[in-house]
Amino acid sequence: MSDRSKLLYTYFKQNFAQVTNPPIDPIREELVMSLVSFIGPRPNIFDLVGNSRRKRLEVRQPILTNGDLEKIRSIGHTEDRFDTKTIDITYASNEGAAGMQGA
Repeated sequence: MSDRSKLLYTYFKQNFAQVTNPPIDPIREELVMSLVSFIGPRPNIFDLVGNSRRKRLEVRQPILTNGDLEKIRSIGHTEDRFDTKTIDITYASNEGAAGMQGA
């Protein structure tokens, strides 16, 4: 105990909690850390007969190369039940935000 009074700023000092989370481990946590995505409509879980069998693509990483895109586009020509379409979403950057209306 001290006879001196505390400075005013010592009352405003904030203690921060320490984060004790372990680092992310994608090898041991493969089930919850998967990068796999599906392209296509979800199947109807109530269709017991199986009339609505639509195909879905499984993509193992979230970034697609130009080669991957060409493979996906070619699937529509070889398979009758999987159609692909390319949508142009580019816009004129010199028009600013107004140029995005057409995209």
